[in-house]
Amino acid sequence: MNRAQRRRQSKQDQAILVHGLNLKSPDADAIQALARQLYTRFEKARRDGSIDAPVKFFQSKINASLRRVEDLSLACRKGCSHCCYVCVSATAPEVLFIAKIVRRMGPAAIARVRAAHDQTKAYDFYSRYEHPHACPLLKDDVCTVYETRPGACRFAASRSAEICARAYHNLSDESIPAPTTHLNGSSVYSLAMAAALKRAGLAYHAYELNAALVRAIDTDDAQRTWLSGADIFSGVPCEPTDIFSGPIAREVYERAFGQAL
Repeated sequence: MNRAQRRRQSKQDQAILVHGLNLKSPDADAIQALARQLYTRFEKARRDGSIDAPVKFFQSKINASLRRVEDLSLACRKGCSHCCYVCVSATAPEVLFIAKIVRRMGPAAIARVRAAHDQTKAYDFYSRYEHPHACPLLKDDVCTVYETRPGACRFAASRSAEICARAYHNLSDESIPAPTTHLNGSSVYSLAMAAALKRAGLAYHAYELNAALVRAIDTDDAQRTWLSGADIFSGVPCEPTDIFSGPIAREVYERAFGQAL
């Protein structure tokens, strides 16, 4: 594809993504368009040494998608924080973006992150759900980084706060009545992000948030170092299943970028 063709493709992709992805019926072309747009921004991020642009773009498209389903009846309200007690995974760009905010919040915020990690670091992804612990970014039942929270948190939704109160605090084994739209959203946005990161030659895994935040906070110039290709999150617990072990993620990648994995 020559430069003119790439420009035309980019304009088409941007037009497709004006209102984010359709969570009621995700379209393969739109997912591929999102992957390409993210990839372009990660390439620029590598040159600039800043993760901000791709993360803000990613968040803006999630927000646009969620505005399309605002008519859904959800139990989620400000101050309802039951889901903030379980394991949260986030991609490296999201972690790096939040880590910068935590640093600006000061020593007390950093100390809360370290204290939470000390309490949860002994558990793997499976056992962590059996040991609820408040997210260190939660204060008075409100997320202190709400506007920059990870995609996993953005798509967390339920039709019953009562079930959440029992299930997330390990008092029952009930399933959270999450809308299909939000489950779709979590899946398709994860696919697009992973494809973009892989195409950019960057780590595409989703990491346990507490451990990853500590690593990012403790790494000098973490975002520039990671964008240079250094695996600063080596050894940090990540989702046990590689997203590209399944055919759907491979198909998204191959169709978005016209090359096999």
